[in-house]
Amino acid sequence: RKGRQSNWNPQHLLILQAQFASSLFQTSEGKYLLSDLGPQERMQISKFTGLSMTTISHWLANVKYQLRKTGGTKFLKNMDKGHPIFYCSDCASQFRTPSTYISHLESHLGFQMKDMTRLSVDQQSKVEQEISRVSSAQRSPETIAAEEDTDSKFKCKLCCRTFVSKHAVKLHLSKTHSKSPEHHSQFVTDVDEE
Repeated sequence: RKGRQSNWNPQHLLILQAQFASSLFQTSEGKYLLSDLGPQERMQISKFTGLSMTTISHWLANVKYQLRKTGGTKFLKNMDKGHPIFYCSDCASQFRTPSTYISHLESHLGFQMKDMTRLSVDQQSKVEQEISRVSSAQRSPETIAAEEDTDSKFKCKLCCRTFVSKHAVKLHLSKTHSKSPEHHSQFVTDVDEE
């Protein structure tokens, strides 16, 4: 299973990792222990990201399993020794406390975790578009040429969210609205046509 490709939205992973880090608590000996994300935190993540509660629960269970089994995950090492080292999946920076790690992730996300409940779907869409724009600028010209015109804006007819590529809308339709690929075209509009 080494080198398995992740299909996760990088922003969703940063949000999950930040929320997970915020759930850790420090004992009187200075060691960090796991507590669980409550239903309220899970619901906030679900509303903000569009991930299902089941997906969030499975991600958390997988992280906890990895920590119990090996003492670490891709973003968190040395948990078994009680003195964790947090790794940023975006830039590979390392942090020794949950609070500094969370602050760092917030700088990548462009908002604070405590503000997540106040951010509207529209603002979330703008954040995702910015991330898509930045990540497409970092890809090779061949990859970009093989894709849709990234300057175009596409809209999901079901929830009116906009996306920078047709591919992004199709992923959204599958994950958020459970629409099968053969029906995608009827749920996508080009913003310029409106």
